[in-house]
Amino acid sequence: MSNDRFHNIAEAERLFALQHTDANLQLAKGTSEKERIARIRKVERYLLDEKHQQEWTEALWHDLHKCREEAIATELLPVLACMKHIYDELHDWVKDRPTGVPLAMAGLKAFVRHEPKGHVLVIAPWNYPLQLAINPLIHAIAAGNVVLLKPSEVAAHTSAFLKKMIGELFEEREVAVVEGDVPTTTALLAKPWHHIFFTGSPAVGKVVMKAASEHLTSVTLELGGKSPVIVDDTCDAAKAAEKITWGKCVNAGQTCIAPDYLLIHQSRLEPFLKAFAERVERMYDTQGKGVRASQEYGRIINTRNFQRVKGLIDDAVAKGARVAIGGELVEDEKFIAPHVLIDVTADMAIMREEIFGPVLPVITFTDLKEVPALIARLERPLALYIMSNSRRNTEFLLHNTTAGGTAINDVMVTASNPLLPFGGVNNSGIGKSNGRHGFVEFSNERGVLKRSWGTLSMIFPPYNSTLMQWAKRIARL
Repeated sequence: MSNDRFHNIAEAERLFALQHTDANLQLAKGTSEKERIARIRKVERYLLDEKHQQEWTEALWHDLHKCREEAIATELLPVLACMKHIYDELHDWVKDRPTGVPLAMAGLKAFVRHEPKGHVLVIAPWNYPLQLAINPLIHAIAAGNVVLLKPSEVAAHTSAFLKKMIGELFEEREVAVVEGDVPTTTALLAKPWHHIFFTGSPAVGKVVMKAASEHLTSVTLELGGKSPVIVDDTCDAAKAAEKITWGKCVNAGQTCIAPDYLLIHQSRLEPFLKAFAERVERMYDTQGKGVRASQEYGRIINTRNFQRVKGLIDDAVAKGARVAIGGELVEDEKFIAPHVLIDVTADMAIMREEIFGPVLPVITFTDLKEVPALIARLERPLALYIMSNSRRNTEFLLHNTTAGGTAINDVMVTASNPLLPFGGVNNSGIGKSNGRHGFVEFSNERGVLKRSWGTLSMIFPPYNSTLMQWAKRIARL
């Protein structure tokens, strides 16, 4: 890849200026529901086309060692579900939404009109470089915005595919892609956008929010953090292990909603470990050649992140943790086998930082009442998973914890339902996405009042004390 392609400030400046004109923004605002759906359908057809599907699945293989089947399941299917939901519901979303008025405002009619925010910047991450670029893009289009998409340069092959696809489907004034490195992104963040949608780490999210504040630009920050999975003493450890194994190993653990650490009742630890090891073998070692030989097991995105994850393992072991499952790491291949660490303590770096790798640290408990305090030591998570057959235990955990989303007796599903909001809390994110929530995030909810009859003259000067007493009574009705 050439340096010019990834140090692309001049191209970023050109595209911003081209898209940011009042006339262009008004043109996008005037698009009909049918026109917006037609634009999204172009993306759908392109991704489903056999030739192009071969291109983007190969790109994901080069970037993340992601097999075709996993790419379709985790990158394409969630996008298709959101597209279908938009096709079905956009007609209702774009309608003016009537509201009532209090008695004191009798004679006025009120409604909410959703209008596009205008010119939006979408900054996509490298871990799901197709899904997490296309999903906010289609919601921004559905709301009538002009969009500049900045894919991650770390997933360079998928970034190149997105550049090619968008260039073939859209005029640059409507939707465009700019590739580039950190200086390119920095230059983009200095611009007066109407909205920025960023997916990535909390550390970079703070940078984005600070830059946006210079122009009072609204932001959606889809971040991450340490998402716990809790297994209580009523749970079937083998069933829990199957789901957690997949959630921890898909995309080599590089998922913002992956189970980051396990809080498990002491009585369930041994059966869980046994079942986890069996599930790893069943999913990724069916030929008995080791996980490393599996074509269905991914790789860490680059050497820097490999060293970071390895450093977390090494720090934990040096401080007393034990590797109960796993152990194989091959730097040249960026391969880290599924790991489970036990005897983990809160002072270890692996319990302070988001892991973003196939490593599961385990902390045991004997009383469920211990669990909320263990979770509260960390920032509020993007996802929280509860494995329990007890309604009482489940309600206790829901009541005594806070998370962006929660799944009960399942993992990795909190981002999949377009009828539910997806997003974090504070350090794990600001704003919501998916379905109507994503449409609203890219819209200005404009409150409109229209006078049909009557007047507010009773509160005009010169003031009449009797009328003001009546006005106070009416306002309280």
